[in-house]
Amino acid sequence: MIAKDRGRRAKALVLGLTLLGGAATAQAQQTTGKTRAGAAKAAPAGGQAAETKVRLDQITDVPGLKETAVPVNPTDAIAIVNGQIISRQQLADECVARKGKEILETLINRQIIDQALKARKLDITAAEIDAEIDNVASRFGIGREAWLRTLDKERGISPLQYARDIIYPALALRKLSTGLVQVTPDDLKKAFEAQYGDKLRCRIIMVDKITKAQDIWEALRKNPGGFEKIAQEQSMDLGTRSLGGLLSEPITRHAHPENVADAAFQQLVDGDPNDKDPKHKPKNGEVTGPIQASESTWVLLRREDLIPAIANVSLKDENIRKKTYEIIYEVKLKEQMGVVFEQLIKQAAIENKLVGSIQMANEENDPDFRVDKDVKLMSNAADGVPASDGKAQAAAAAGTAPAKAKLPRPAALSSDAGAQFDKGHLTPAKAPAAPAANPAAVTPTPGSPN
Repeated sequence: MIAKDRGRRAKALVLGLTLLGGAATAQAQQTTGKTRAGAAKAAPAGGQAAETKVRLDQITDVPGLKETAVPVNPTDAIAIVNGQIISRQQLADECVARKGKEILETLINRQIIDQALKARKLDITAAEIDAEIDNVASRFGIGREAWLRTLDKERGISPLQYARDIIYPALALRKLSTGLVQVTPDDLKKAFEAQYGDKLRCRIIMVDKITKAQDIWEALRKNPGGFEKIAQEQSMDLGTRSLGGLLSEPITRHAHPENVADAAFQQLVDGDPNDKDPKHKPKNGEVTGPIQASESTWVLLRREDLIPAIANVSLKDENIRKKTYEIIYEVKLKEQMGVVFEQLIKQAAIENKLVGSIQMANEENDPDFRVDKDVKLMSNAADGVPASDGKAQAAAAAGTAPAKAKLPRPAALSSDAGAQFDKGHLTPAKAPAAPAANPAAVTPTPGSPN
């Protein structure tokens, strides 16, 4: 029995188009390189050794290598335990029961992106994937092999999985989004101010009720020096509590959520625009009033120091303008990649027989469409366990997110508070404009300012 899933939400991105031989080619090249190195060492000494050409199918002296055929028929034995067979079908059934929903959704999204590429007559080459892996590794200051080993060891992501499920779809969505991004003069101005302008070093107190924030504010008006103690005792931000609320990174102008950054700079840096007396400008040690960061989160910030804007830089400088353009273009491109993916999901007709759901193409346009909880009349062994959020993790790894996903974590929050934000406990009250990004955190995209 199949039930229509009329309330299907726009899915978070599960990255993964099948790499058609690309990663396998890269692995073969690595193996060939090692074999050639071994052959070079074995070459006779004296004079220049002639170039040694080695074919993989000619390798016969590599110890420990044994070709094993993986069972392919359902009844084939995948393991034998004390003479008792575990069939391939038993393994498959167990995998479906445990991870079937997650993996099937990955395959569905992979198919959707692949179809979009073919419709646009686009493709992703193995050379492009290799170049992007090298580029990502270089941003972390390590070599390609070290980066791939780190992913495998620390996150359990194999080189093939990384290329297929993260790099490939990120490149695909980038190509599908090309030409859909515009950088406005206001974008350039904000990106420039965030990158080169004043920065605030602050302490933070985070609470979940406006009444509590107001009580703390009244206490700080009487005793401004009590900020650190209150932060240690009452702040929800576990990452900064032990440090008396001290944030590890300074706040920049136009940081997310923008209403918090704007309030912080207005109260702790700019002051009253109608008051021209420099003696009345905000100083170190001053505290903001309660600032609403989300529906159920309020923060108070104390200014510790002001890092002045970088001198002698201007958007009139062609190099600065180009660099700023590339930064904001990359940020907006990644946002557009999320929008494109969401649109592809909405336009797809999907019948998921594992969970018993049907999505019609553009079903939100149907007058009977309702946004409600899934209704399923079909169940299986895996239905009792919620699907994991592997989609969001893959999206983060690739630097993309759906348009309706949570905004980037606020710059004014510690890592622990950021984790709460990522889980949906700290969603900003309003969506800010595209922010400027740290140059080290994005891959510059060639282009010139408009």
